[in-house]
Amino acid sequence: MKYRLLILLLALALGLGLSGCGKEEPPKPKEVTKEQLQKQAGELLDTAKQLLQQQKDKFLQDINGRLQGLDQKIKDLQQKAEQASPEMKENLQNLIKNLQEKQTAIQKLLQESQGAAGQTWEELKSGLNEKLREVERETEKGKNI
Repeated sequence: MKYRLLILLLALALGLGLSGCGKEEPPKPKEVTKEQLQKQAGELLDTAKQLLQQQKDKFLQDINGRLQGLDQKIKDLQQKAEQASPEMKENLQNLIKNLQEKQTAIQKLLQESQGAAGQTWEELKSGLNEKLREVERETEKGKNI
């Protein structure tokens, strides 16, 4: 009887001892210093600034391309006006003058946008897009005159 009790206690002790094995404590998180966080935040901010600048440069390049296309369309309208009847010529010349004024306004807005950032940039970007779309629609009307 004592022998069985001793075996039972030994088995119980061994079972309890082994039940804790195999469980590993999760690794403790590394301590992060304020300086490390500031450095990481600075790097992230620099990356964000670079990305925004790339997007801005791409947009400005697109706008400049569209303005060059507008120049060509105005030249085409001028050639069309030279060969048109007097009444049609006057209509085309008025359209060309209007387009050139708007083109000048767009170029001025484009120059203003070079140093803009944040909300100002977004407003200028939106304004540039809208003005260019308007002028592009008007040049299409000129083809139909």
